[in-house]
Amino acid sequence: MDQSAIRQWFYRQLTVYYLQGELQALYHWCVQEIHGWTRAQAYAHNDREVTEQEMEQWNAVVSRLQDKEPVQYIFQKAHFFGVDLFVDRRVLIPRPETEELVEWVLEMHAEQDLRVLDVGTGSGCIPLALKSQRPTWKVSGMDVSTEALEVAAHNAQSLGLAVDWMLKAVQNDSWGNDMDVIVSNPPYIPDELRGTLDQNVEDHEPSIALFAPDKDPFFFFRRIAEVARKSGVKEVYFETHATDQEALEQELSQVWDGGMERRKDGAGKERFMRLFR
Repeated sequence: MDQSAIRQWFYRQLTVYYLQGELQALYHWCVQEIHGWTRAQAYAHNDREVTEQEMEQWNAVVSRLQDKEPVQYIFQKAHFFGVDLFVDRRVLIPRPETEELVEWVLEMHAEQDLRVLDVGTGSGCIPLALKSQRPTWKVSGMDVSTEALEVAAHNAQSLGLAVDWMLKAVQNDSWGNDMDVIVSNPPYIPDELRGTLDQNVEDHEPSIALFAPDKDPFFFFRRIAEVARKSGVKEVYFETHATDQEALEQELSQVWDGGMERRKDGAGKERFMRLFR
């Protein structure tokens, strides 16, 4: 079977599971990982015969894609803000919207000696992206999951970036001291939406990183703002659910004694919030 036939077979196997645009992106991701080819090279190799070993890889990948497993977990790789991260089911897959959160922090701060903490760091994508752009900053990542911190530490070592990691629970432990800025993309999906998410998200990604506590969707935002105020933190940057922003702002005004600013994401949704003083 040549590469042209593989492409047609790939689409036939998966067309009932994915939209056309998704399929094209998935195909080229697989080509890159299995053959090491760019998009242009993939079409230039249409007549190349696929080896038996490569065919085994294609079959295994297609089977997992039919189970709606995210392609990032299949190849254990995610691209985020110019760096390649190792990811698996222990951590949430970094989203493009979170890149916009990182961009906002960098846009607002060019100073040399900033101390930044990412709360709920997961794969470490936020602190590693910040450190890659601001090498002189003292950057830390915090998570309640030992497994997530193992992934984050692995990524830091692979990228050669010095980030401090802390195993702490937002609700119980003491943290936040000696920080200038806190960044967080906390679990924010309301629990009542459990069972309504895309299968590739709900069946494969860690629920602890997705869902807010039952009947208290603003818990993590409120707790982080409260700790930031008590610790003298100057700014807090949040990624939010892009709904109920008015309600979230009212909730935070009960614990935060400074100003608040909202920002829309690239799709025009109010997704980010900055607390400042």
